[in-house]
This record gives sequence, C-alpha cells and structure tokens, in this order.
Amino acid sequence: MKKLWLIFTFFLFLFPLKVNADSVDYKIKNYYIDANIMKNGDLEVTELIVLKGSFNGYIRDIEYKNSNLSNDDFANNRLYNATGIEIIDVSAKKVQEIHFSTIHDTDFKSLTKGQASNYGFLEKSIASGKQYKMYFKSNNESVAFRIKYKIQDAVVLHEDIAELYWTFIGQEYDDDIKDLQIKVNLPNKDTSDSFRIWAHGEISGEIQAYENQYLLATVNFLEKHQPIDIRTTFSTSLLDASLIEKKSNKKALDEIIRVETKRAEEQNKKRMYMKILYYVILIISGIYLISLLIVWIYVYFKFDKEYKSDFFGDYYREFIDEYNVEVVDYLINKKITPNAMSASIMNLIYKKIIKVEELPSDKKKKDYIFHLTDNYKKANETEQYLIEFLFNKVGKENTFTIKELQAYAKGTKTCEKFATSYTTWKNKVIRDGKKQNFFEKNGKPIGISVLFLLFSIFVSILTSFFHVVVVLPFCNTFLTILFLLYTCFFFKRTKKGNEDYVKWMAFKKFLNDFGSFSTKELPEVALWERYMVYATVFGLAEKVSKVMNVKIKELETSGIYIGGYSPTFSDWYVFHSITNSITNSVHSNASAITATRANSSSSSGSGFGGGFSSGGGFGGGGGGGRGF
Repeated sequence: MKKLWLIFTFFLFLFPLKVNADSVDYKIKNYYIDANIMKNGDLEVTELIVLKGSFNGYIRDIEYKNSNLSNDDFANNRLYNATGIEIIDVSAKKVQEIHFSTIHDTDFKSLTKGQASNYGFLEKSIASGKQYKMYFKSNNESVAFRIKYKIQDAVVLHEDIAELYWTFIGQEYDDDIKDLQIKVNLPNKDTSDSFRIWAHGEISGEIQAYENQYLLATVNFLEKHQPIDIRTTFSTSLLDASLIEKKSNKKALDEIIRVETKRAEEQNKKRMYMKILYYVILIISGIYLISLLIVWIYVYFKFDKEYKSDFFGDYYREFIDEYNVEVVDYLINKKITPNAMSASIMNLIYKKIIKVEELPSDKKKKDYIFHLTDNYKKANETEQYLIEFLFNKVGKENTFTIKELQAYAKGTKTCEKFATSYTTWKNKVIRDGKKQNFFEKNGKPIGISVLFLLFSIFVSILTSFFHVVVVLPFCNTFLTILFLLYTCFFFKRTKKGNEDYVKWMAFKKFLNDFGSFSTKELPEVALWERYMVYATVFGLAEKVSKVMNVKIKELETSGIYIGGYSPTFSDWYVFHSITNSITNSVHSNASAITATRANSSSSSGSGFGGGFSSGGGFGGGGGGGRGF
C-alpha cells in the first residue's frame, strides 16, 4: 500500500489535478482581429474571441498606451501610443463552425452596457485603457464574443511614410490562444515601395501582405503572456494629413528597416538554434527510445521471465503436501485473499481438528457451530493462531458459530480486533510461504527505471522550455512511467516456485472441469472432500460443490460402490455455504472498519511577411484577457 501511495503521489507531481472552485473551465479556440486604418489616423478594430467550455463570461483589457515605451526613435517610441479608446459595440452568440468571416455575421446579440448579468457588459477605466467584462454564460458550449472599438490617433505620420505600430495582444493576456489571426487593412491600395510589414512575438508566427491593401498575421498557438504586435508602413497619400495629430517630422523608412533588419537577424539566429535543438532532441529521443526498449527486454528476460516447467500436462490431480492450502494462495497471488482463511478452516475440518454441525433453525439462512477437537495439537503454528482467534476471541468454550464470526467481523467494537487478528494471520501465512522459497530474491531494477524517467522528464522539460515541437520526448516519458510501474510490480518465481505454480494451475483446471469427467475417470470419492478444500482457495467452491452433488447421485444411482465413504458433510452444498459465509465475513470487515472510522470524532483544527521577429509588445497599446 505504501508503494502504491508513493507512485500515486509521483503521478500527481507529474500531472497535477486541476481544481477550480468556480467551475470555470474553457479554452480559446479562435481569436480573430480585423483592424481598419482610417484616413484620420484612427484604428477601427473588431475582435472575435471564441471560447469553448464552461464559464460565466470574459474580461478583455484593451490598452491604448504602452507604459514600457521610451524615447527610442524607431524601436519603441512613446509616439506609437494612441490618445484614447471608444467602444462601438459588444455582442456575443453561441457558435458551431468558425471562420474568419464569422466576425462580420449579423446575428450577434448585443450586450447591454451597465448590466452585470447574462447578456450584459461592464466598462471600467484602467491605468492605460478600458476593461470590458462581458456576461454570457456557457455550459460546455462554444461562445463567440465580439468587441468593436476605435483606437484614436493610432497612426504616426512621418515625412516619407505613414506608420502603424500596434500591440494587439499584450503581455498581460492570461490565456493560451489557439488559431490567432490578425488582419490589418489599409485605407486603399498601396502600390508604392512604402508598403512594408513586420510582426513580433511568437517565433512560429507568419505575416504576409495581400493585394497591396492588407496584411494577415497568423499564429497556430500562442502561449499566455506572449505579446504580439504588428508594424506596417505605407504611403502618406492614403491619409488625410490635415487630420493626423501625431507627426514625427522625420524621415523614417530607412531607420525602421535598419531596426527591423537587426531584429530579423536576431530572430533568424533563434530559428537556426531552434532547428539545431529540434534535431538534437529528436536524435536524443530516438536513441533514448531504442535504449529503453533494449533495457526493457533485458529486464524481462533477466528478472521477469519464468523458468521452464518440467510439467506439461493439462491436468494435475495430486496434492503437493509440503505446505498447507493457504500457502497455495500466496504462491498464486503473492498475497493472501479472503479465500485463504475459508480454505484453511475447511482444511482444519478435513484434518478432524475442527468438527462442524448444523444448528437447528426455522429460518431459511442456516447457521453452523464449530467444535475444537482433541486433535488441535497436530496443527502447525499458523493454524494454532487461527484456532486461538476463532475459538477464544470470536467464540468461547472451544466453539464458535458462523453468526458469531460475522458479528465479530462487523461489530463496532470488535471489527478493528478482527482486522488486526486477520492481518496477523495473513502475515504468518506469508512467512510460511517465504520459507518455501517460491520467489526470486534478486532486487528489482527500479533504480534503472527511475534514472530513465528522470532523464526523459529532463528532455521533456527542455523541449517545452524552448518550445520545440517534438512529440517523441513526451511519448518516451509516458512509456518510461509504464516501465517504472512494470519494474515495481512484476515478480519472478524460482524454479521450484514455478514448477509448483504450473502444477497448481493444472490442478485448478482439473477442478474447474470436474463435471466434464465421467465417474470412471474421477479419483476415489475419499479424496473429494480434500478437493473441496482446494476448490475453496481457487474460488471454485460453489461450482465444484454442485458438480460433486450431481456426481455422488450418479454413483448412487448406478450402484457403483463408493467404499462406504461418508463425507464430513452429508450435502456438498453445506460445504459451499460455510466457505461462502466465512469469506463474506472477511469482506464485510473492511466495510465495517470504513464506517466506524468515518463516524469517528472530528480532529481539532486549532492550528495556522514571413516569420515574426524577436520581441513583441514594443508598439502602442496592448492589454490582456481572461474568463470568469
């Protein structure tokens, strides 16, 4: 149990459970932005944020000022900040299929401003912009929130070009975004050499210009707190210069190209390093996987593969008398099951150490009384402990009944005592089993699997840290966890242990197929009672008892002489009834202990155009978002 708890804790460390008291669980499936540059230098923006999951609504922070900007002329100048924001419309709807064109659908439901409930939204001023809290409850559905707003004075007019440098997704954004698309439209087509485009942020992002009139930036997956900004220059003729407030009075294009060329070179170096790292991780992971499989095969043949048995028969009918029936349970399961106690008691009855008789009763449910005979001195140490428990703790005056055993197992005051005695007896049986040298004593190679797991976790963390898209390291980690579990739980039998195991399995098959044999093929009836003892430990008592009843009647009907043998029980069903009652008593004890502990007193609580360039977020604006 301790080993299982350690492994469970380890799994929680690797894969922590997500607990959310507010039942808010969602993902951003799509994020589309359509931005239009106006002739007066304003920027009209429509955002479509598609959430899938359960939530009450969504909060969007939109900033028109970036407090991180300085006086650097063309890298991160404060001149790129806007002067204000004006909300146009906030709406939402449930959706199924999503396309970029969904942003222009006409069936969105406008949310009521000032309403802090479903189908409403609240506007609040924040340090550098506005916050919009939109209410639209979802229960594992897809909901699209649409926000239309105007950024005032977003464009900068230089002597040679006009420029928009804007952060559409700020560093404060608290959610991962899947399928991000940002479209920026010029006022008109620009066929001049002034139309240039850049984007900064996620290294896997792409930006392209289309039809000399708009640009489209795309990111397949954007992690939270990763800003994305867009920079575009275009001809001043597309604007009404008289309406433009922000003017640099400088020629800018050459300097902007110089700044962006330096950034592109830095990002291309990163791409080169990422490509090298990709192949390094891929090669290491491939070598690791091959090594893991080789070690796994080696461990199997060295520590787990059973020895070849000398017995090859389908059935085995002889008894292995070197140990008692309860030890067979240990050999088969490497633990002691409730069937073992039933089988042990039945074995004591078979050996005439215990005598049993049915108590008279008017009820359908029968009860039996067990008497201790003078043969108890023939019992071994483990059997003596069981006898002491049954006749001195459960019963009295060298007797006990099934009802007394069941009451002792379930009783509020005695269930813990039953569990303690039962556990002690099981440990004694295990000790007897260990004396038979059934299992190899070689240590399990758990240390090897732990080292492999630590290395695979390291490679997986390295892959995630550098955002390398390679699935193999994570597959390796999963396989290594399976390998660790395998090395923890397998066991190998000794030559003797496996030989006995194969024979007992053939013996079990013989009992299971008992009914398929003709009466002439079956062993003498004198052995049947002992067969029932072993049928109990194999969990076949009910089936075998029914078959034996039928076979006895066949023998009596056919007039076959059965040696004057009279079994301990006149009816084989009685045998099964007793074993079933004893086994149920052990099972019910666990439930009784759980109920007793659950009702105990509470404890005291008194204690205490191409790939994106490096960076992102240098343009004006910004902001974040999160569900609630």
